[in-house]
Amino acid sequence: MGQSHSQSQTHISVLPNEVVVSILQHLPPQEIKSAVLVCKSLREMGEKPRFWTWAVVTVNTKDDLQKLKRPRLQMVQEIDVTQGSHGGTGVQCNWIKEEGLADLFQVIGEIPTVKRIRGLEFCKGIQDIEPDLVVGVLNSLEELNLCYDFYDEEDFEDMPLRLEAEQLELLFTAVAEKTNLKFLQVGGQLTEEISPELFAAAVSNVEEVKLENLYEDTEDMEDRDITDKHFEALYSIIAAKDRPLRKFTSERYYINDKSAIDPDLLSRAYNRLEEVTTDVRGSARQLTAVLRGLVEGDSRLKRLMLRIDWRQWNQLNQHIDQNLVRRAKKKFGQFYQDPCTVLENRRYLLDCIDIIDTSES
Repeated sequence: MGQSHSQSQTHISVLPNEVVVSILQHLPPQEIKSAVLVCKSLREMGEKPRFWTWAVVTVNTKDDLQKLKRPRLQMVQEIDVTQGSHGGTGVQCNWIKEEGLADLFQVIGEIPTVKRIRGLEFCKGIQDIEPDLVVGVLNSLEELNLCYDFYDEEDFEDMPLRLEAEQLELLFTAVAEKTNLKFLQVGGQLTEEISPELFAAAVSNVEEVKLENLYEDTEDMEDRDITDKHFEALYSIIAAKDRPLRKFTSERYYINDKSAIDPDLLSRAYNRLEEVTTDVRGSARQLTAVLRGLVEGDSRLKRLMLRIDWRQWNQLNQHIDQNLVRRAKKKFGQFYQDPCTVLENRRYLLDCIDIIDTSES
């Protein structure tokens, strides 16, 4: 007769705590949720905040703030304050829109691990929050969008998440000194009230930056929220020093004939970066000077994208040095965007705005 073997089972409660903790650390989120329901001892050990850093906490109402006071969520990294969707951009939560942002910031101020707040750019009321609290929360994030792409320029004064000058200056001062930010988008803020030197020190201290001028069609470059002096200070510090900034996008600020910035300074600054995307609305002479500096200089640049104004495409294409264009293509690949594509994207954006306006009326 064959001999039967019984396999003994060990209950998890007899395992040393460090073994159980090690097991919990390797469980995926759904399994963690199940494990804490098994028994009291697992629940107690599973409540440790380090097991819940993956959780995204949704805050739609004032009562939702109580979630952030749970022991298990004291190391949470992401909060979602959007509610539903609106043209693919998100919709302001009514509570936050009316009164809740200050309460949210008070709670987040006690959780230094928060790195992302989804939908923050759609929230109003930040002007009424104490500046030090605003700076403490925003500077601890990894991603910060201080620009709302779909906002109507006529309602500029009511733009969501528009900081007061004092708040903005304190934020830029903190970012220039030390920041957790990895991505920063700025546009439509009171940047013209910030000194160019402070602006440059802060912006160049973030790895990826996108700058956007809200006033696209103004003739005077100094009437824009980000002026020539701000860009010149930024390009100067990049060209002179090794800064954290690596990926740079400039929208609605053009390499153009009205700019007082030296093309040589532009090319030297771009050569210190890894990726550059910028708009072009200028002469073949100026564009040639910038390209020559990029092609002939020592460069870290891996990706260059010049978005040429479709209204000037033929003029630039006819007068620019084609040999220089070929050399630039060899070094950077396709470095300019087909203006027909730009025009189609512009039309698509306008169609999206029309859809949003129609749905709100």
